[in-house]
Amino acid sequence: MEQQEDRIMDGDLQTLGLQSVLKMLALSEKTGTLFVNSGSETLSLSLRKGRIVGLQDEGFPQPDILAMLALIGRVDPQRVQALHLHQQVGQSIPMALAKLVELNWMSAAEMQQRLEFAVTQSISHALHWVNGRFAFHRQMLTMDTRLQPLDIDSVLLEALRQADEWEKMGEAYLTRTTAVRWLQEVKRDVRSLGLDREAIAVLCLSNGEIPLQAMALALLLPEARVARLIAHLLEFRLIEVVDTALEGELQRDLSNLIIKYQAKLAKKQQIARPEQRLLGLAEILSECINALLAHHSRYAKGLRGRGELSPGEASRFLGSKFVPQFQLLAKQYPILDTAEFKHGQLDCSSILTLQELVRGDQLEEFYWQAALGLAAYLRMVLSEVLREEFGNSVTGYNLNVVWKAFLNEVDNEMQQYQVYRAQRNVQAARSGNTAYVTASLPPLSVEPPRGEPHEINTGTYWSRGTQSR
Repeated sequence: MEQQEDRIMDGDLQTLGLQSVLKMLALSEKTGTLFVNSGSETLSLSLRKGRIVGLQDEGFPQPDILAMLALIGRVDPQRVQALHLHQQVGQSIPMALAKLVELNWMSAAEMQQRLEFAVTQSISHALHWVNGRFAFHRQMLTMDTRLQPLDIDSVLLEALRQADEWEKMGEAYLTRTTAVRWLQEVKRDVRSLGLDREAIAVLCLSNGEIPLQAMALALLLPEARVARLIAHLLEFRLIEVVDTALEGELQRDLSNLIIKYQAKLAKKQQIARPEQRLLGLAEILSECINALLAHHSRYAKGLRGRGELSPGEASRFLGSKFVPQFQLLAKQYPILDTAEFKHGQLDCSSILTLQELVRGDQLEEFYWQAALGLAAYLRMVLSEVLREEFGNSVTGYNLNVVWKAFLNEVDNEMQQYQVYRAQRNVQAARSGNTAYVTASLPPLSVEPPRGEPHEINTGTYWSRGTQSR
């Protein structure tokens, strides 16, 4: 806590606004730190002889400037990764820019321009604060900055201009925290739409993770100008506004499903008998598929905005998306023909109760084919759920990586069974008992049929398909 004797002045923003406070400190050439807070947001400015030499904006997390510059083609992402720049600079924008200057990827003048823009941007936002307090202390706050001293009057002039632009904005639904994402369904060549370079740059940054405020910083454009560009792209139906609260809820729900079925799979791995172990695997796969279908009936983008849906409407929606894929897969694994869709769920009871009708090696073979088919179908369902709900977003990419770990565990379980089959076949052949020799073994990997989607987002920031577009 700051000591009382270190404090030179403090007050209420309703009594004395930030603009007046800064002008007073500039005229008196004060040296120290000005703290301004409103609600959960806090701004800290370091002054030396009435000039700004550093700023920290604690209202928002520091954006990843290297990732943003990579997305707009300003730096080479492969070289950034090869040199491990993120590990060297962390989330510090001044350190990142200084490193780019050191590597001769950026001029010192551009670094100063970007640092000055960040200061102006934060002050412009804080000028809107009415409720809050300020305090100025003699002691200067240690800040990680390469900023050359800035004249307060010049900064205020530009900050006020940017603030006025926001006030004139008609798109009230867009704020500096708004994030947008390129629509997955967009197939047309955006060059045919006559977009200018600024609009294309905003489109490149629309990965669902970068807020409007960070886009403005990357492009050195006023936030109001970026908001207009976003509104323009929304009119073209190229992007969509991301509901961050909803996506957080989606992420938690899918993460909980992974934890649940990883634990179930671990328990089933303790079963020794092959046919029972395959049965347990098929049960887990069918349960996991149905859990994803239930999740999608609640969160599918195609069902949002329709109000409360009847179970029949949700069931028809799921059937239209997932039944054709299942029917295609059943041609490769005929045992799946015995399962059917009911009320938006995959009813596998006929497969899971085969032990009542079949015995011995035939039962084991049926369970094996069922496990192969259900594993492939799980990949199809998961791919479509992530694509439809998250599109081209880092959240979707991260969830895809985590779910891949679970699917790899399923693959390992199947590979262990294949080794067991191969060993059994060798032993049977040596003993001359050909009744137990299988004609051929299925492939080691469990993948959906060719032509079916099964993976999303393989790039660092965008999928290859998006990069090519």
